[in-house]
Amino acid sequence: MNAKTGNLMTRAALVLAFCLFNQSASAQSPNSNCKQVKGSSIESFSGGLVTTGTITNGGILNGTTEFVYNPAFVVTPNPSVVSYTSELTITTIQGQLKTSNVYLYNFGTGQFTILARIRSDASTGIFAGATGVLYFNGKTVGSAFPSEITGEICFANE
Repeated sequence: MNAKTGNLMTRAALVLAFCLFNQSASAQSPNSNCKQVKGSSIESFSGGLVTTGTITNGGILNGTTEFVYNPAFVVTPNPSVVSYTSELTITTIQGQLKTSNVYLYNFGTGQFTILARIRSDASTGIFAGATGVLYFNGKTVGSAFPSEITGEICFANE
């Protein structure tokens, strides 16, 4: 190995080490009471302005769900895409996690994304006083709405 190759390898190793350090540091929240969460959700239309379903593979989020929708839609610059809101209750064996949600839904593709802000004032059990955000991303399949959940919950009582 010549000096030029050794210099390049050293720089590459330093960049890799820096990237790995930053990745592991960013994976942990600065608040020790915060927990990264993941899971899978499947919802189905229950009638009226409600969908219900379950969360699996979500650890503390495993349980049942109920989305109650606001009937108002907001048109976006793309005529196939709308925005709307709902309230979500996730019922687990450890309490209820309540969120206020904003959606983007594409009628052309069936794809959707939800930003679910945790309601610390309305959640119960271990979720009482919790803050944070959950993200649901999915695609409509028939009358079902499967999605993957990611996010962070910062607990008040830990």
